[in-house]
Formats: sequence, structure tokens, C-alpha cells
Amino acid sequence: MRLTQKKIEEIMLSILGEEGLPLVKELSGKENISEFDLADKVKKDIKIVRKMLYLLYNHNLVSFTRKKDKQKGWYIYYWTLLPESIRFSYLKRKKELLQRLEQRLEEESKELFFVCPNNCLRLNFDQSMDFEFHCPECGDLISQDDNDEKKSSLRKKIDETKKELESMMVVHKERKKETKENKKEVKVKKRKAAVKNIKVKAGKKSIKNKVSGNSSKKKREKKTAVKSKKSVSKKLKVKKEAKRKENKKTSKKKK
Repeated sequence: MRLTQKKIEEIMLSILGEEGLPLVKELSGKENISEFDLADKVKKDIKIVRKMLYLLYNHNLVSFTRKKDKQKGWYIYYWTLLPESIRFSYLKRKKELLQRLEQRLEEESKELFFVCPNNCLRLNFDQSMDFEFHCPECGDLISQDDNDEKKSSLRKKIDETKKELESMMVVHKERKKETKENKKEVKVKKRKAAVKNIKVKAGKKSIKNKVSGNSSKKKREKKTAVKSKKSVSKKLKVKKEAKRKENKKTSKKKK
């Protein structure tokens, strides 16, 4: 079922009455509208507009966000209609209507009704017995009402309401399935993003470890080279010292 403006107004009319319809029209198809803008557009006092908005909020048909006005220092509320909540409310009302229609049809089928010839009122059998089958308003004799037309009209309304409910339920199931799939898709995307993030982190860690490993290797090689250099230097020093001592001994012998 498509949520038409007529259906939205049908729900709102039962809550706000006729005077609330201009407000609903201003809210329809828009998001985060300032309550002051709404009051200006519907040409009503801000207090009346707020009262109507809070009434809709209590029925869970609108949502709001608030922002602090930096210049004036007070909070301004921004309002949005909730299509899904309106759809749910409409569905609920249609179910209640169907229940009432079926109950009326059952009464019309089981009960006997009597009417006044002057159309003063309509009474069931027990009520008619109490007044001895005379109209309590005008005193005329009442006669049995032929309610076949009423029953036919009720059956027609019941069929129409059932068809509309079936259509609404199909759309409701599709939306539910779509929401479920969207949630699943979002979940999969989040999981993929998390895995990607882990891989990126692992890659960065690997690069860091590689760089760190290369750096450590260079340090070790440098350290080994320094040690080797020192060792060679020490050996040369020892050889020089040994040669100097040998030269010294040779010099003494010659003397």
C-alpha cells in the first residue's frame, strides 16, 4: 500500500481534527522543519502548533531534533513525519474497522430489528419487547426492519477492507524483507570493512617489522664490521709491538 496524502490526512484528522490538516500538509514529504517556520506557514500561534506537534509525537507519528540558537540562547525544535509509523497506525485502524464491521454484520444476521414508521429510532427485539412494540418517541406501532440491504452493504465494506489489508500486509512483508536484507547487507559491508582494516593493519605491521628487521640487520652488520675492524686493528697493533720488540733485541745484540 502506498501511503498517499489522503491516507495520511485520514489518520491525522482523527487525532488533530480539521484545524490540524494545514500543519500535516506542511510536514508531508519534508524533513527537520522548524516549529517557527511551521507556525508562520499555517498562520497559527506557536503554542497551538507545539500542542499539535506534541500530540502527534505522543502517537509516535513525528520525530524531532533540537538545536540551540546561538544568538537567542533557547532551543529550536525541528520536526519530521514518520511514514512507517503512520503506515502502521493506518494498518491498525483498518484492522479495528474490520473487527467492528464483522461484529455489526454478526448482529444484523442474528438479531431482529424494528423501526418506527416516522424514522424516530431503530430497536432490537428485546428493546422492542420492553416498549411493547411501540416507538418510545412518538408512540406509533413499530414494524420489523428489512435489513438485507444493510447486510449487503456491510459485506461489501468488509470485502473492501480485507482486500486493502491484504495489500497492505504484502507491502509490509516486502518492506520488512527489504529492511532485513538491507541490515544484512550493512552487516556484510561492516564485516568486510573490518577484515580489510585488519589486513591493512597486518600489512602495515608486516612492513614495519620488515623495515625494523632490515634496520636490525644493518645494525648487526655494522656492529660486526666495527668488531672486525677493531679485531684487525688490534692484530696489527700486536704485530707492530712484536716487531718493535724484535728490532730492539737485534739492536742490543749488535752493540
